[in-house]
Amino acid sequence: MSRLRLDAFLDAMRQGGLRITTPRRIIARNLLAMDGHVTGQRLAQRVRNEAPEIDESTVYRFLDSVSALGLTVHRQLDSGPAVHHLADDAHVHLICTNCGQLQEVPESAFRMLTTEFTNQYGFTIRPEQFAVEGLCASCVDDASG
Repeated sequence: MSRLRLDAFLDAMRQGGLRITTPRRIIARNLLAMDGHVTGQRLAQRVRNEAPEIDESTVYRFLDSVSALGLTVHRQLDSGPAVHHLADDAHVHLICTNCGQLQEVPESAFRMLTTEFTNQYGFTIRPEQFAVEGLCASCVDDASG
């Protein structure tokens, strides 16, 4: 994680009206250092390793705050815990309803669909805000084989 990325994230928090406290700085640094989907629990454990005085509830409030500012995206992908990922990593989740495989595809893969919805229905969809359920290639092959 680069210092510039952390500074940009903290600047966006400031612009959104959040004070940059020491706990928020520590949580932000740890969030940015983690890859992919992050659960609140996993982030809280990582933060506690560095700063045991930061309570888990502080981490969850932080995640709610940065999500409300649009800096992260909060998703409930299946029956497991909610996950968060950075908003600048825009992608759509494909979930196989048979085996549970989770696949990420770039948001741009849905550009034609987004344009179609806007043109046909006057409605702008935000594909990063939902998961698409279906069957993965392996499960389709198994079903047809």
